[in-house]
Amino acid sequence: MSTGTNLMNRCLIALSKAGATVWRNTTAKGWAGKSFSLSPGEVYRARGGERVVLDAYPIKAGLCVGSGDIIGLHSIEITPDMVGKRVAVFGSWEVKDGSGRPTTEQAHFAGFVAAAGGIGTIIRSEADALESLKAYRGGQ
Repeated sequence: MSTGTNLMNRCLIALSKAGATVWRNTTAKGWAGKSFSLSPGEVYRARGGERVVLDAYPIKAGLCVGSGDIIGLHSIEITPDMVGKRVAVFGSWEVKDGSGRPTTEQAHFAGFVAAAGGIGTIIRSEADALESLKAYRGGQ
């Protein structure tokens, strides 16, 4: 397992233990389509090395391009006029290890979430992840 994956797993656990509900968010694109089976003796002759998907169509996975490696929500209690009500605050944590840098899209998404009132941040450690929750709660 890579150091980035280990870091991400530790951050998922730390955020969860701190009360956030989080999910791993992998963004990807794949293909789906028809499959077929061959009867004994039937032959399909490939041109060499390709995978064949009949009537293929793309499938996108994950929230969107640029969304954080970890997404989730953190429930908080807010202003006196809403005492007792809980509000889910959306969070997007982009995990980077070593000298890894966020892409333009990742930085934009984190900024967008933060500007909209959520937790949008780039993290490099479990401490960064927990600090993002603490900072959102006003240091509590």
